[in-house]
Amino acid sequence: MKRTTKIAVGTLIGIGVLALTLLLLNNYLETRIRTSIEENLKKANGSFEKVDVKLLDRSAEVTNPFFTVKGKTLKVDAIQLDDIQLWDYISQKNIIVGDLHISNPVIKVFKFQEDNVDSTSAKKESVSFKNKVLIKNVNIAGGSLQIFEKDSSSHKLYAKIKDIKMEQVRLDAKTLKETVPFNYDLILLKSDSVFYDLDERHKLGAGDFVMDNNKVLIKDLKIIPRFSKAGHQKTTPVEKDRYELKIDSLSMNNFSWSMQNDSLKIQNPLTKISGVYYDIYRDKLQPDDTSIKPLYSEMIRKMPILIQLDSIQINRAYLRYEEKIQADRESGVVDFSNLNAQIKNITNLNLTRKNFPKTVLIATANFMQQAPLKVNMEFDISDRSDRFHITGNMGRLAADKMNNFMKPAMNIEAKGEILNMYFNFYGNHTKGSGDMRLEYKDFKIEVLRKDGSKKNKIVSALANLIVKNKAINKKANYKEISFIRDKTKSFWNYLWNLLKNGALKSFL
Repeated sequence: MKRTTKIAVGTLIGIGVLALTLLLLNNYLETRIRTSIEENLKKANGSFEKVDVKLLDRSAEVTNPFFTVKGKTLKVDAIQLDDIQLWDYISQKNIIVGDLHISNPVIKVFKFQEDNVDSTSAKKESVSFKNKVLIKNVNIAGGSLQIFEKDSSSHKLYAKIKDIKMEQVRLDAKTLKETVPFNYDLILLKSDSVFYDLDERHKLGAGDFVMDNNKVLIKDLKIIPRFSKAGHQKTTPVEKDRYELKIDSLSMNNFSWSMQNDSLKIQNPLTKISGVYYDIYRDKLQPDDTSIKPLYSEMIRKMPILIQLDSIQINRAYLRYEEKIQADRESGVVDFSNLNAQIKNITNLNLTRKNFPKTVLIATANFMQQAPLKVNMEFDISDRSDRFHITGNMGRLAADKMNNFMKPAMNIEAKGEILNMYFNFYGNHTKGSGDMRLEYKDFKIEVLRKDGSKKNKIVSALANLIVKNKAINKKANYKEISFIRDKTKSFWNYLWNLLKNGALKSFL
């Protein structure tokens, strides 16, 4: 055999041996990686249809995986891993993946099921996890998140997933001990429909929800009553508000969240709320709800989550309050249009610090579509006596505008006009006091009969005689006001009674 022929044959044999070696190595590594993925899926209580590994493409795919962990299930069409770093896995057992694609995950959380997992064994498993996992890019397309609280037939929460993107997702033995078992650097989350079962009488919904890293935008946010005004009260034996809320958009400019001592903590410097419609209906024909009503400072102080919202801006809001007082009459209505407000320092973090910031509210609106109104309020959330200070002034208001509420609520009609009102009140969870000034012109009162159709001439004449003899058409003086709070009533009932007492002193 010629020397050149020998070299050619030897080269072919070498290539063949190398090819066979690579093929065997490829099969060995593919089997090893496939086995590793299958074993880890089984450890995570996962089942699957097939695991396919392509070593030359440095990719792997899991078809139809399904997981059940601690009352939670996860069903996915496919999980695709691309750009697997083989050397890191071979040498150190670390898993580094360039891209992870998850298609149509359906996550179901059954909160009514008991968690029988031994926490001690769970901790041992996390400690025994020696690998480090790094996924450079995670892409989730489609799917949904569903939470069931009472049974598996009705949702507590349903969120349709449009798109989720994360970068630098890291998982190790340390992160597995945390409530959120991984860290990440960037997130984009899009959902085009969210529904939440708020309570037995209301549900919450949102059209679009977008979280782009630390920026959040929610559009078409709604609280929707489940029942009509007539049917609402049949759901409860005591007086309960029915409310309807619509918000065009809510945005947060630097939103962050974390877990602190098993509590969710959210923080954001500036929150903007635009285009608000808020309608509250109360049926006063029902028995009172005699439970204690906390003031706002206590409500925030005792929230189940930790919050720090430095500034909230509310623009273009409309607030309507309707009260059904007598069965044979229309409801009394008051409203606040063109309402704009700024609230600073809503937080329940570090309540014991010496420099705890005061919460400040500044709001302007048109009362009953006419009178300009400005209100300033401040309180200290950390103060357990719930002290507050509220001041306000209102401009010219025709008396007939007030009759929408006064006639059904107080069985009186008024004529004339309010020229100016100013109030300055201090209070806590027990008692309020302060002063008030009310100026009015040609003010007359007609006291109606019980059926509300005719005026009681004798009582009306006596009432107007008292009013006339006091301060009609004269500049009013400040009146000192005090009121002992009924703790079974809300803050707004508290403020209303302070204002009512001041008005009575001014008129009489």
